[in-house]
Amino acid sequence: MTKSGTPFLLSVAALLLAGLFVSAASAADTKEERVRKFQTSLGEQVVRDSGGELPGEEKRAVLVRAGAMAAAGVALLVIVSVLLSRRRARKTERDNTLRYLTENLLTPEAVRDHLQRVTDARTPMYLWIDDHFIKFSSQADELAAGEEGLRVLPVTPATGNDMLRKSLRVRIEYLYQKVPYHFETRWKSEQGDRGSFSHFLSLPESIRFIQRRDHYRVEPSLGSPIVFRAVSRDLPEMGVLDIGMGGFSVATSARLRAGEEIAACRIEGGGMLPLEVSARCVYEFTFPENTSKHRYRYGFVITRFAEGNSKRLSRFIANRQLSDLSRRKAMES
Repeated sequence: MTKSGTPFLLSVAALLLAGLFVSAASAADTKEERVRKFQTSLGEQVVRDSGGELPGEEKRAVLVRAGAMAAAGVALLVIVSVLLSRRRARKTERDNTLRYLTENLLTPEAVRDHLQRVTDARTPMYLWIDDHFIKFSSQADELAAGEEGLRVLPVTPATGNDMLRKSLRVRIEYLYQKVPYHFETRWKSEQGDRGSFSHFLSLPESIRFIQRRDHYRVEPSLGSPIVFRAVSRDLPEMGVLDIGMGGFSVATSARLRAGEEIAACRIEGGGMLPLEVSARCVYEFTFPENTSKHRYRYGFVITRFAEGNSKRLSRFIANRQLSDLSRRKAMES
């Protein structure tokens, strides 16, 4: 269950409990009304003899209704309690997983063990080569036995293979057991012939995990890039790596500061009309050994949309998400 779902459940529970109290009050009013009619129809003597009580069948009906409402209230509280306890259990499990990752993927032995599992699962990988903000696709092939290296299949688009052979630095990102990881490595050699080859990469010293995002992210296609421009500041044009309803990430040659806000900016390209937004820089990935173009990568959170721009971005992302899902199903079938 997501964090946003929990307040909704609590609100529903509160409304249902309020409804139960109102129903109980209505039942009490109905009982008083029936007693009054009973007194009027039978006369004072009969009422005194009955002690102001309802006849047996009427009394049982009221008690049954009250008992049913009480049982429904208890059942609702039990359901809400179970849902909350499950959410806490999942959060605890995730915290324990993240703690394990933080403490255990920082040694050569742990790195090899983890990468062995990743290669056994033939995990898809994404490569960022040097200063290029294009994301290349590959797949874990094999953890070389007795060698300090990782084999990956040829990358796509195919032009990335030549770029990889000449690269100084490679950043790899992948998803394993629903947790995003990343590490930095270097190209070492190529094994096999040009008809059937694989790349041999150095093993990293450590592997890091990335917090999961709350929103679906769209990656621009190679033929239709998306760019980010500051309207009121003298900053170079930045290439957008991915974008979602909550934010986006960019590659740029400009140096920014985490926490810095750009009050007026524009995002355009990728078949999307220009978006007018305000955004705040929240994190940075630096490439210290790379002094050429697009040295820096930044993550931005969108703090404000111009009127109508939120719906425009939402439609764009929804259409791309449906397209991605359709393509994925076609590949799996």
